[in-house]
Amino acid sequence: MENSLRRVLVCEYVTGGALCNAPLPTELMAEANAMVAALVGDLVALDGIHVTLCWDNRLPPPSFPADRVALFPVAPGEDPEARWRAAAALCDVVWPIAPESDGLLGHVAALFRDTGRPVVACAPDAIALASSKTATAERLAAHGIAVIPTVPFGALPLPAARHVVKPDDGAGCLDTFVVDDLAAWTPPHPGRWIVQPLVEGEACSLSMLVDKSGGVRLLGCNRQKVERGEGSFSFHGVEVGAMEHRRAAWEPLARAIAAAIPGLRGYVAVDLIDRPDGPVVVEVNPRLSVGYSGLSRVLGWNPARDILTLFDTMAADTGREAAHV
Repeated sequence: MENSLRRVLVCEYVTGGALCNAPLPTELMAEANAMVAALVGDLVALDGIHVTLCWDNRLPPPSFPADRVALFPVAPGEDPEARWRAAAALCDVVWPIAPESDGLLGHVAALFRDTGRPVVACAPDAIALASSKTATAERLAAHGIAVIPTVPFGALPLPAARHVVKPDDGAGCLDTFVVDDLAAWTPPHPGRWIVQPLVEGEACSLSMLVDKSGGVRLLGCNRQKVERGEGSFSFHGVEVGAMEHRRAAWEPLARAIAAAIPGLRGYVAVDLIDRPDGPVVVEVNPRLSVGYSGLSRVLGWNPARDILTLFDTMAADTGREAAHV
C-alpha cells in the first residue's frame, strides 16, 4: 500500500476552507478538529504516508510534524473548491470529511471523484440515501431493522407524549429539539424538517468498517455523551469502546445495516438508542465521525491502514475492469 498511496489529501469541510468567505461555525469546530487530529495522526503513523491537509488559514496551524504533513492553505477571497482540486492534483488519494447537510458530503465526494483521484468515500447512492433520515428509516425498516419512526413535519403526528424535531439531513445534535406541542411549534428556519417520537434509552454509536463486498468488521461499540436540556439536545463527544459488553448484540445489527444500504464502504458510523429490548437505529453516517477519535488507541491497531488498503484495492479493481472494456 505505501508504494501506491504516497500522499493522502485530507479535506475536512469546516477546517479545510469551505467557509473561507463566511464566518466559521464555532459549534462544529471541536468535532471537526477532533476528527482531523485522529485521522491525520493515524495516517502519519503509517510508513511511507505523507499527508496534505487543506486548511482555512484563519485558523491556528495544527501541531503535526512538518516533515509528514503539508498544509494547503485556503484564504478568504479564494474559491475553496478550486483550491481543493489543486490540492488533489498533488496527491494520490483523497479522504474527504463533510456533513450530510444540504447534500454537502455527496457534493464534496463528487468534486474529488471528478479529479480522477481515488476517493475514500461511500458510493454516491449510499451517501444520498444515508443523508436523509426519512429515506434511511424507510430503507432499514423495510429490511426488518428497528428504527425510530420518522415522518415529515406537518404530517399526521406520531403517537407519543413528546416528539423530537430535526432537519431531515441534519448532522449531530444541531437543530434537534424536544417538542411537547407540535401544533404550536415553528421551525427556526426553512428546510426539510422531520418528526420522531422521543425514544428513551442510552445514546450510543457503532464504528464499523465495511468492505467492497459489504462485509462488516465492527470496530467500536461506543457511548455518546448527549445531554437533554430544556427543549433541545447537546452533544459532548463519544466514549469510544465504552459499550463493548453490547458487541454480541450489535454485530448482527451492523451486518444488517450494511446489507440494507449497498455502497457503504470504509468507515461508517451508526447512531442508536440502546434499550432493554434491543438497539433502535437513529441514523447512519456514511463518513468519518467523532467516534473515530481515539479508535486506534482502543483497538490497539491502526484502522487507517485497513481503510486505505480497501480503497487502494477498489481503485486497482476499477483500473483492471477499465482495461478490459
